[in-house]
Amino acid sequence: MLPEPHDFNERRLPGWQGARGACPSLATPMETGDGWLARLPPLMAPLEGDDVITLCEAAERFGNGLIEVTRRGNLQLRGLAEGGHRDLADYLTRRLSRHWLESGAPAVSIDPLMDVDEAIDAPTRQLARRLRGQILTGAPATLAPKCGVVIDAGGWAGLAGLSGDVHVRLDGARGGWVGLAGDHGSATWLGWMVASKLASAVLGLLSHIDMLGPRARAHHLLAEVSIYALCDLLGCRPGAPPPRSGLYQGPDAAARRQRDVLDVVWPFGQMPALALLRFTRQAMSLGVLSFAAAPGRHWRLLCREHADIEKIIRAAREAGLIVADDDARLAIVACTGAPGCASAFMSTHDTASALSARWPALFDESVRLHLSGCAKGCASLDPVTFTLVATAQGIGLVFQGNPRGVPRLIADNTASLEAAFEHLACTLAGEGHVLPLEAATLAYVGEERIVVLLREGSAHRGGA
Repeated sequence: MLPEPHDFNERRLPGWQGARGACPSLATPMETGDGWLARLPPLMAPLEGDDVITLCEAAERFGNGLIEVTRRGNLQLRGLAEGGHRDLADYLTRRLSRHWLESGAPAVSIDPLMDVDEAIDAPTRQLARRLRGQILTGAPATLAPKCGVVIDAGGWAGLAGLSGDVHVRLDGARGGWVGLAGDHGSATWLGWMVASKLASAVLGLLSHIDMLGPRARAHHLLAEVSIYALCDLLGCRPGAPPPRSGLYQGPDAAARRQRDVLDVVWPFGQMPALALLRFTRQAMSLGVLSFAAAPGRHWRLLCREHADIEKIIRAAREAGLIVADDDARLAIVACTGAPGCASAFMSTHDTASALSARWPALFDESVRLHLSGCAKGCASLDPVTFTLVATAQGIGLVFQGNPRGVPRLIADNTASLEAAFEHLACTLAGEGHVLPLEAATLAYVGEERIVVLLREGSAHRGGA
């Protein structure tokens, strides 16, 4: 039996928790600390060099010159004047006419570089695009703003690691598996469906999510309806797709290439428009044909056959992009922070850059750091070893948790954080623990001792 309609707006959530559910678009920007924020919808094709230059020019003309790639691989412009999104939308729609820039829920993500992926045949690409179009035109208009659909066609990169309210894993052009509330590894899989029924299955699931209220998501549907009832509704048997292989997290500018695609990462998901414009022009002169944003704040560069790869990598590094798997900035997650976010009590990007200089010497790759300007946790809710949450009282630590945990004050401000972590690592090294410290070592030492040592290090820096 399907659930009765509910209105999740009537649940009394804390104000900040509700705010995290906002999803800006070109049509409905979101107010932030540095103006208004407008986000482009997921793109179905790569951006040519002139398209990227258009975005950079738009960021300078209508915003504050900052462009971001989100964790889901979407582009957004910051610092718009109130009402300026209309001129921005008109400007981009006219100049990026080959891209679908219509906003609204659900956001439907496919890999924009499918056409250069030899592991994906033409019929599968056609199915992915057709399914995307059917979902965009047939989905309810009142879905929650963050409701999203992922269509993973496979291939060398794909979107297996991208979560969606509905996650579709194509099985060639024959059909595909349909799952709810997660990515390839975490979704609740409902089963395999023939290609001709995929669109109706996805639209049916979205309609039932929509019935639950304007803030309902797929996990609400799973809480109300059993998997077996949903499988009966779709006419399939419960089943999950086979494991995906070849997935990776870091950039592969030097190590991993397929058909001359280079993969770099935007540091903390943000680039100044002028720096991106200069790099784009330089990259084009060296043989880059097009660019595509990807999940994890990645930026993929499609190069011609005899492009000067080494010079492109060097130019990317000089522009401030992350080009190596061992870059310490990859171990740090940071939200926009101050001054971009009105809720933030910390300049997260400056703090992350300062901490990254010594991080590899103190901690190994198993130790991850999350800098959250407030308790919302906009950048991520995944638990990591160190989550630093900025509050009006100072900087708090949530050990082995996320920003929704209870932070324990370790520093009055960010200026003493470098000294705090240096003191922690050096003290433990003096007790026989090997640097760089592993996450397992820190877990063994325990939260209480870690909080004490960080407070000591912070106090010494503050008294210096």
